[in-house]
Amino acid sequence: MTKETFAADAVKIAMERFQSGQIDRRTLLTALGALGLVAVARPGVSYAQAKEVVLCNWGGAAVEAFQKAYGEPFTKKSGIKVAIDGAGPTTGAVRAMVESKAVIWDTTDGGMVDGVVLGKGGFLEPIDYTMVDKSKVGPTGAAEFGVANYAFANVLAYDVSKVGATPPTSWADFFDTEKYPGKRTMCKWIQGQLEPVLIADGVKREDLYPLDVDRAFKKLEPLLPQLIFWEGGAQSQQLFRDGEVVMGNIWHTRANLLKKEAPERFTWTWNENVLFWSAWSVPKGNPAGKLVFEFINSSLDPEGQITLLRLMGNGPSNPAAQAVMTAEDKAVDPASPENTKNNIAISTDYYADNEAELQNKFLDFIAT
Repeated sequence: MTKETFAADAVKIAMERFQSGQIDRRTLLTALGALGLVAVARPGVSYAQAKEVVLCNWGGAAVEAFQKAYGEPFTKKSGIKVAIDGAGPTTGAVRAMVESKAVIWDTTDGGMVDGVVLGKGGFLEPIDYTMVDKSKVGPTGAAEFGVANYAFANVLAYDVSKVGATPPTSWADFFDTEKYPGKRTMCKWIQGQLEPVLIADGVKREDLYPLDVDRAFKKLEPLLPQLIFWEGGAQSQQLFRDGEVVMGNIWHTRANLLKKEAPERFTWTWNENVLFWSAWSVPKGNPAGKLVFEFINSSLDPEGQITLLRLMGNGPSNPAAQAVMTAEDKAVDPASPENTKNNIAISTDYYADNEAELQNKFLDFIAT
């Protein structure tokens, strides 16, 4: 059983958009060749050369999207080539490279939690904030071993045709099966699942961590017969399309796609959304050395981040992007002030210390 990350799911969304004609071929395929940029999509192929930065993301359409958003602007400014390896920067792969002294990536698109875990283990270089401008990210976006590169969120999505005249507005409504009959969906991967349960049970945001797992399970147990657990973003979207669920805890990008498909039928609320930050990290012994921090600093410029928002739905980590975003951009950006008024911020440190054990407990619980 392989966990699907938000980043991997964002790749699928971008590829689907390309295949349906919403993203043109020039953007996804031609730009790299015309600019002399390199893109690779399997492990062991990208090796950093002199005056080159190699980053690893989750492959597929994200290779071209990251070139358009991050690589192309950096190359234009610096003349330095950016190569992208789409192998997927799992924590195991980073560990193996560093331990074998065979590091081929200069930076990775992982989560803030991964940055803490790998950093504590001695597998990452600290972010050099003499070269990376902290002011380009929000107050929680600049960590020792990771700097936020985009935002995503879990939101309460619902089927308008099934909820009646008064739509759900909170996670408390998620548990109100009398007012809103029908099945719900949640993700079987633990991050962002128990926080809404506890909020619905009356826990205040400031008191969420450490998570009261027993309390969350007690609240959730009566709802289990009405729950379908999704493993990947496409599955969560299909459950709504097929009418199997009336509402659910899904990624904002999938909720947005549903609304685009059938705006009269599907929507979501930003209220009590669960906000996450992805992050750039730097494997210890990266071939490009300090040069990678010039790239990271460039990638935090608002223009490139808005490009990624429009291509894949990933929210900018640079607050300055808000000033040049359209109303349409802001409506789907989880980091926009309008959408963070009443949100839930994930505790990176809590998951870094507890995720593995908590994930096993959760899988055992939902299997009963």
